[in-house]
Amino acid sequence: MSKKRWIILGAVVLLVLGGGTGGFVWWRAQADAPKTEPAVAQPVAISVPGAPAEVKLGVVVTLSSKPGEGSEQKYAAEGAQVAAQRLSMGGVNVKLVTVDDKGSTEGAQRAVEQLADEGVSGIVAATQGAHLRGAVKAAQQAELPLLLPYESDPELLGTLVWGTGPMDSAIGAALQQTLTAHNLKRTLLIDVGGGTPESVKVSGKVHFKPGDDVKNLLAEVLERTEGKNKIDSVLISGPAAQQAVVVQALQGADVTLPIFLSPDATSPAFTAALIKAGGSLSTSLGTVGTDSDDPAALASDETGKAMSAFLAAVRLRAADPEQTTLLGDQPFIKVADAADARSHDAIIALTYAAAATAAREDGNPMGAIPSLRLDHSNGLAGPALDFSHTAALAEDSVVALRSSGQDLGLRPAADGAAPRLIWFFAP
Repeated sequence: MSKKRWIILGAVVLLVLGGGTGGFVWWRAQADAPKTEPAVAQPVAISVPGAPAEVKLGVVVTLSSKPGEGSEQKYAAEGAQVAAQRLSMGGVNVKLVTVDDKGSTEGAQRAVEQLADEGVSGIVAATQGAHLRGAVKAAQQAELPLLLPYESDPELLGTLVWGTGPMDSAIGAALQQTLTAHNLKRTLLIDVGGGTPESVKVSGKVHFKPGDDVKNLLAEVLERTEGKNKIDSVLISGPAAQQAVVVQALQGADVTLPIFLSPDATSPAFTAALIKAGGSLSTSLGTVGTDSDDPAALASDETGKAMSAFLAAVRLRAADPEQTTLLGDQPFIKVADAADARSHDAIIALTYAAAATAAREDGNPMGAIPSLRLDHSNGLAGPALDFSHTAALAEDSVVALRSSGQDLGLRPAADGAAPRLIWFFAP
C-alpha cells in the first residue's frame, strides 16, 4: 500500500476514533472528570532520526505450548506489525522475520539461530516462560540484542538481553500495594502454577492443577469464607487458561469476595479461556500491569495521545484486507483486537537501537543500547523504557488494573469476533 493511501486511511481512522466512545463512563466513576472520547492522537507515523533506511528485525512467537510457555501471547505479538507499519510510514522500512519456537528450549534456541542467519539486527521474543533460556543463550552467542516484553523472570536478563515488561519484584510489590490499599489482610492464594508472587502476604494457599476436581477447590474456598479467620479476598496465580477455569468456578458458586489475578490474565488467552469455560466478563477482576490497554486512550495526557495513535495505527492496518498476521496465516483484522503495546514498543526500541548502533564507529550494540531512554515522544504506546538497566521498565510503571467487558469501540472487530476484556488503571 502506498504511503499516500496510509495517510488517507489514517485520517479516516482518527475520525472514527473521535466518535466511537460514547457511554464509556461507569468504571472511572471515582476518578477525576473522565473523558468520554480518546485524546487527540500523536502522528501515526514514527520517525527515528539516524536509523538506517532499512532495518530487519526478528520476532519469536510460540504458536502452541504448555501453559505459561508463551502461546498465550501469540496474538498480542501482532503489535509488532503495527510498529513496523508506523515506522515505515515515518521513513524506515522495517522488515520483520518471524519464527515459531514451538514452546521448547531447543526450539527457542533454533529460532534465534535461524534469525541470526537471516541477518536481523535485533530480536523480540514475544513469548514467555522458562524455555526462553534457549533464546537467551543463542542471542548472546550471536551477539544480538534480545528484548523480552512478556517475560517477568529477571534471571533471564543479562548481556544483550533486556526485559521491557513488568518484572517479578514489581508485580509482587504492586499486588501487595493493591491489597493493602483495599484493606485486605486475609488473602487466599489459589496457586494454579504461578506460585506465590514475590513479597505478597497471604493467609493461606491451595493448589489447583489441570485435571483437578473443581468441586474440591470450591469446597475448600467456601470453608475458608466462614469462621473467625475467614478470608477477605482471593488471589489466583498462574497461566491464563487455568486462572480462567478458577474464575468461572468462583462465579458459578456465587463467591462474592474480591478476586485478584496474576498479570497472566491480561493476555488475550485469558478472555478466550473464560468465555470457553462459560464464565462472565462482567465480574470486576483485579490485577497489576502497565496502563497501556485501550482505556488509556481516553486520558487527556501524553499517555492518552500515545495510545490513541497506537489504536489509530491498529485500525489503519486492519482496514487493509491485504495485511496478514506475522506468520501470514490469516488476515490481520482477525487478531487486531489482541495486538498490544508491549510488542509494539519492543520493535520501536530495537529500531532506535539500530540507529544508535549505526552512529557508533565500532557498530557495537552493547555500547549503544544502554544509552537509550525512550518514551511517548519516541513513539512508545506504553510507559517509558530506560535501557541503562536490563529491566528497562521502571517498577512504578506497574500499577493496579481492573477489568471490564465493555466495548469502547476503539478497535476494529472481525465478523463474529468474541468479546474481550479490557484493563484500566484503577488507583
